[in-house]
Amino acid sequence: MNLELSHRVLSLILLNLPDPVLVFDGQQRLLLMNPAAETLFGQSESGTELRTILKAEELIAYMLERQPLPEWTAADGRVYVPRLDETRDQQGNADASVLILRDVTQFKKVSRNQAEFMRIVSHDIRSPLTYIQGFANMLAMVGPVNEKQEHFVEKVLSGIAQITSLVDNIQDAGRFDLETGFYEMNRDQCDLDEMAHRIVQNHLVPAEKGELAITVEVANNVPVINADKNMLERALTNLVDNAIKYTPNGQQVHVAVYSENNSVIIAVTDTGYGISIENQKLLFQRHVRLARQEHKRIKGSGLGLFIVKSAAQRHGGDAWVRSEEGKGSTFYLSIPLKDENLIIHN
Repeated sequence: MNLELSHRVLSLILLNLPDPVLVFDGQQRLLLMNPAAETLFGQSESGTELRTILKAEELIAYMLERQPLPEWTAADGRVYVPRLDETRDQQGNADASVLILRDVTQFKKVSRNQAEFMRIVSHDIRSPLTYIQGFANMLAMVGPVNEKQEHFVEKVLSGIAQITSLVDNIQDAGRFDLETGFYEMNRDQCDLDEMAHRIVQNHLVPAEKGELAITVEVANNVPVINADKNMLERALTNLVDNAIKYTPNGQQVHVAVYSENNSVIIAVTDTGYGISIENQKLLFQRHVRLARQEHKRIKGSGLGLFIVKSAAQRHGGDAWVRSEEGKGSTFYLSIPLKDENLIIHN
């Protein structure tokens, strides 16, 4: 393809590209902009300075200072994801830069609509679940039930518990998601010692049904932190739930909370089947469940560990796993002891 034809083809691509594209020279003066960029920023002559065109301080800082900018919202409410590329001369100096603004407004609307739909469904399904659970529990009060009827009631209550857990996880995954979630953190004094013991206490009956020994240990150096108690409670509950569900009968689950490297660490250890290195990389993604024969009868949505990681990241921390096949696993959640996570004493 000759130079003239290449120029015509590139011009045609730029002309029809729906996303705004602006090209600047090494002195940050405009070389060209496509029609989508003209619509967004207004028409500008070649040679106009970058600041004059962009106007938005966050975009200017992204271009000139390389400040991170995951998204930019224009005055008309449209949302763009910026991308910056450069060309360099033989001496390695930048002689042109290209700013591409990908319009993700429609995707954001779809995401918000899905989140709102799930919020409404999750809210509205709770009332009938509460009624069903209440009346199922009252059956034994009406009169004596035989062994078969008692078995049926247990099945009903077990199904309700599964649906309730699924609704909770769907709702939490949507709210806590760093990219699309709408959850506003509510920080308060959070005693992880009390929380860990309470959650383990609430899981003693399920553990006993699975013939599991479940223990908890909180180090003396764990401070009270400034955190979202609801979010961390949901994360720890999911870790303990998973450990009980995926650990074979007769094994052990241990919950530990301690301080290390200026962070609080929550660790939940089991003596289960263990997880391969390849599968460990996938575990904290949304809707990921490992396909293995031992887990076929275990119900789950694949959202629990996604919620754990989201909760950790919203506190500036992280979540990870260490495991060896056949030797069990330890799931970790870390919360840095700094910034907003610290309680400010007057």
